Amino acid sequence: MSRGFVKDGDIEEVRVITPRAYLPEGVTNYVTIEGMKALRHEEELLVAERDNAIGDEDDKRIIRNYAVAKLALLEERIANAVVVDNSYKDCDTVTFGAYLRVKIDNTSRVLHIVGADEADMSKGYISHFSPLARALMKQKVDSTFSISVPSGKKTVTITDISFKPIEPEGILTPDTVSSQPIIPREKLVKQSVQNSIVTILSKQDVKSVNKKELKDKNHITDLPSHSTESQPEGSVSDKSDVIAQEKQAEQNEILPIVNNRGIIIAHAPRWQCHDGSKLLHPVVHLHVFNSAGDIYLQKRPTWKKIQPGKWDTAVGGHVAFGEKIENALVRESFEELGIKDFKALFIKKYIFESKIEKELVHTYMTTYDNEIHMTSEVDDGRFWSRQEIIDNLGKGIFTPNFETEWKTILISRQY
Repeated sequence: MSRGFVKDGDIEEVRVITPRAYLPEGVTNYVTIEGMKALRHEEELLVAERDNAIGDEDDKRIIRNYAVAKLALLEERIANAVVVDNSYKDCDTVTFGAYLRVKIDNTSRVLHIVGADEADMSKGYISHFSPLARALMKQKVDSTFSISVPSGKKTVTITDISFKPIEPEGILTPDTVSSQPIIPREKLVKQSVQNSIVTILSKQDVKSVNKKELKDKNHITDLPSHSTESQPEGSVSDKSDVIAQEKQAEQNEILPIVNNRGIIIAHAPRWQCHDGSKLLHPVVHLHVFNSAGDIYLQKRPTWKKIQPGKWDTAVGGHVAFGEKIENALVRESFEELGIKDFKALFIKKYIFESKIEKELVHTYMTTYDNEIHMTSEVDDGRFWSRQEIIDNLGKGIFTPNFETEWKTILISRQY
């Protein structure tokens, strides 16, 4: 991991340039057809980020430099890629690009042998140069062999081979990643932890949660589409129930505690994050514009503990422990405004601090012209023109969070 770049006077790195996935020297960079499509899509997003930087001149410079640096690494990887299409071959032998169902000791797994940039063990995607993939190569159905791993020797039996996705237990293909369901808040609230305090995670826990669950993305496009037609499962229309539900969440919900870079270092109940302890926790904000350039704001309920009765960002909410940033964005957008099937552009990540809490804010924006169905989580909502926003700044009408983002990010948006 290399150092990114800093604004003048800043101590912390603004953004860090992470290297591409590991590819051993001298190993051919084989890529599946789907993998090359993913690399090209990543390239499009980085070009868009470079060419459409938002913010003041410092912000734009940082965004552009970051995108250019990432593009240089990506384009080098694309240039030396060797795309392999084995879909026309017989499926009786394991080769690059194959899906296979295996038994490792007594555990059944579905694996997909892919290139370096595609590898993701949480989905069963293994790089073609990994020890397991090398042992699997050229094997046939019903082959059984032993492989040495750090925990000891394992017996592997191949039960199925295909060049089409095998219905798994747990594998996600590129086509199914974007159709994951909204997870209602109730299912994210853990069992009661009223007497709990912040829990420091072990190094293994931190590595596991951050690698598998919280991969911060610079852009999110084609967010999951959902078939739900009304309120999400478990939501309520009666405001007294909403208040009760909010109080329960405040006491029972577990939030991740992160460092300035967004790496999870601990977890704590939500109430503790709001008691003045200033435990840094991640949140998501979505600014919703229409094609005319107006911006949608929601009015916070008067019973809210924080900034009651003030106009705020269209969507704002906490990221639950173990929840991906983009999944939290989808869930909160649906819970608060009933909006779905939208594309969101990542704008900026920054730290906001008030008297009672400290948040790592992941800010996104979208243009949305479909109907907005205000839910019982908010008191009111409407589109505001640019001039209306400017005329009411500093009058206690908007939340400090929104005014901060308007002054530092949104005012530069060109209509």
